[in-house]
Amino acid sequence: MATDWTPSSGVTHEMVCEAELPTEALFVCTDAMCGRRVVVGKVPPRLTVIDKGDFAVRHVGGTGGITMRDVAVR
Repeated sequence: MATDWTPSSGVTHEMVCEAELPTEALFVCTDAMCGRRVVVGKVPPRLTVIDKGDFAVRHVGGTGGITMRDVAVR
Protein backbone atom coordinates (compact mmCIF):
# COMPACT_ATOMS: atom_id res chain seq x y z
CA MET A 1 0.00 0.00 0.00
CA ALA A 2 1.53 3.33 -1.07
CA THR A 3 1.55 6.14 1.46
CA ASP A 4 1.78 9.81 0.53
CA TRP A 5 4.20 10.91 3.27
CA THR A 6 5.04 14.58 3.36
CA PRO A 7 7.05 16.16 6.21
CA SER A 8 4.51 17.94 8.40
CA SER A 9 6.81 20.37 10.19
CA GLY A 10 7.01 22.88 7.32
CA VAL A 11 10.75 23.25 8.04
CA THR A 12 13.31 22.88 5.25
CA HIS A 13 16.99 22.04 5.67
CA GLU A 14 19.56 22.63 2.94
CA MET A 15 21.92 19.85 1.93
CA VAL A 16 25.31 20.55 0.34
CA CYS A 17 27.57 18.31 -1.70
CA GLU A 18 30.67 17.45 0.33
CA ALA A 19 32.24 14.94 -2.05
CA GLU A 20 31.61 13.96 -5.65
CA LEU A 21 32.79 11.16 -7.92
CA PRO A 22 31.78 10.53 -11.54
CA THR A 23 29.20 7.98 -10.36
CA GLU A 24 27.91 9.42 -7.06
CA ALA A 25 27.84 12.39 -4.68
CA LEU A 26 27.70 12.72 -0.88
CA PHE A 27 25.21 15.29 0.45
CA VAL A 28 25.25 16.51 4.06
CA CYS A 29 22.63 18.61 5.88
CA THR A 30 23.88 22.07 6.89
CA ASP A 31 21.88 22.00 10.14
CA ALA A 32 24.37 20.79 12.78
CA MET A 33 21.56 19.36 14.93
CA CYS A 34 20.19 17.22 12.08
CA GLY A 35 23.07 15.14 10.74
CA ARG A 36 21.33 13.78 7.62
CA ARG A 37 23.80 12.31 5.06
CA VAL A 38 22.88 10.69 1.77
CA VAL A 39 24.70 9.37 -1.28
CA VAL A 40 23.06 10.17 -4.60
CA GLY A 41 23.99 7.74 -7.36
CA LYS A 42 24.23 9.15 -10.86
CA VAL A 43 24.57 5.93 -12.86
CA PRO A 44 22.34 4.14 -12.09
CA PRO A 45 20.18 6.78 -10.33
CA ARG A 46 19.70 5.87 -6.66
CA LEU A 47 19.53 7.34 -3.17
CA THR A 48 21.30 5.73 -0.21
CA VAL A 49 20.63 7.21 3.24
CA ILE A 50 23.72 6.98 5.45
CA ASP A 51 22.37 8.93 8.46
CA LYS A 52 18.63 9.56 8.65
CA GLY A 53 18.90 12.84 10.56
CA ASP A 54 15.61 14.62 11.25
CA PHE A 55 13.27 12.53 9.11
CA ALA A 56 10.34 14.91 9.72
CA VAL A 57 12.09 17.78 7.91
CA ARG A 58 12.11 18.38 4.15
CA HIS A 59 15.68 18.34 2.77
CA VAL A 60 16.68 20.13 -0.45
CA GLY A 61 19.92 20.87 -2.24
CA GLY A 62 21.86 20.33 -5.41
CA THR A 63 24.86 20.76 -7.62
CA GLY A 64 25.01 21.52 -11.32
CA GLY A 65 24.04 18.01 -12.37
CA ILE A 66 22.08 16.71 -9.36
CA THR A 67 19.09 18.31 -7.67
CA MET A 68 17.12 16.86 -4.76
CA ARG A 69 13.49 17.98 -4.50
CA ASP A 70 10.30 16.43 -3.20
CA VAL A 71 10.53 12.67 -3.16
CA ALA A 72 7.49 10.44 -3.39
CA VAL A 73 7.88 7.12 -1.61
CA ARG A 74 5.81 4.36 -3.20
